[in-house]
Amino acid sequence: MKLRPLPPPGRTHVMGVLNLSPDSFSDGGALSTAQQVVDTARRMVSDGAAVLDLGAVSTRPGAAPVTPSEEWRRLADVLGPLRDAVSVPLSLDTSSAEVTQRALAIGIDLLNDVSALAADPDLAPLAAQAGLPVVLMHRRGTPADMQRAPHYENAPAEVQAELLASVQRAEAAGLPREGLLLDPGIGFGKRLVDNLALLAALRELGALGFRTLLGCSRKSFLGTLTGRPVTQREHATSATTVLAAQAGVDFVRVHRVDAASDALAVIAAVERASRGLPPVVPEAAPS
Repeated sequence: MKLRPLPPPGRTHVMGVLNLSPDSFSDGGALSTAQQVVDTARRMVSDGAAVLDLGAVSTRPGAAPVTPSEEWRRLADVLGPLRDAVSVPLSLDTSSAEVTQRALAIGIDLLNDVSALAADPDLAPLAAQAGLPVVLMHRRGTPADMQRAPHYENAPAEVQAELLASVQRAEAAGLPREGLLLDPGIGFGKRLVDNLALLAALRELGALGFRTLLGCSRKSFLGTLTGRPVTQREHATSATTVLAAQAGVDFVRVHRVDAASDALAVIAAVERASRGLPPVVPEAAPS
């Protein structure tokens, strides 16, 4: 099946999160049927999602591993209807070559691997053979242990170096540099101070010459900063969306697409104004 191309660089795009895992930290169990996934996906696209990220395994701190057969069981009845229902690219959030191989037969356009191709040695060659672009996300440890005692002397420098090592691993498997995206892995084996340092250094990450992705949506560090429970972190998430746009990040991975799209629309209008251009507004924009 022909891959759907990712939206071009030049501005920040929204990636909507579709969680099929029953134990996801934010919305576990909310999507239990194919129709619920399709309805949610259509709403996300209507709200401005340029990519949809489908995952069936929780990667929250402390999460237990899931077998590829169970991961695929959660995906099997959903991926086909989702593929037919929307025209935007579909990202698969997995570290399993077996699951990816099965999904490719139905249709996916991007691989989003939180292990940066380290967990399954068969995944990188498979992605290269299929021509899949790949998100390489930084983390130390596994979901089961990554938050026990993370430590960095200089989080941005260390994360960038380790991401570049994952780039070398990807290239050795035959993946082209232009198809690789880098994600600093906010909340994956990081302390609060590390997450904040990485957000402050987003431009440095982009300067490495790769497209970038940022996933901060509803994460625990936002709860630490605001005192809000996971269901009340949309305003804090939007702040990270603005930071991402200002730093030139290519994609923000979020649960609430409408909130991210609204924030990006305002950023884009201000940027156009700085160049003496009028804003682009919806035809039926209210007064």
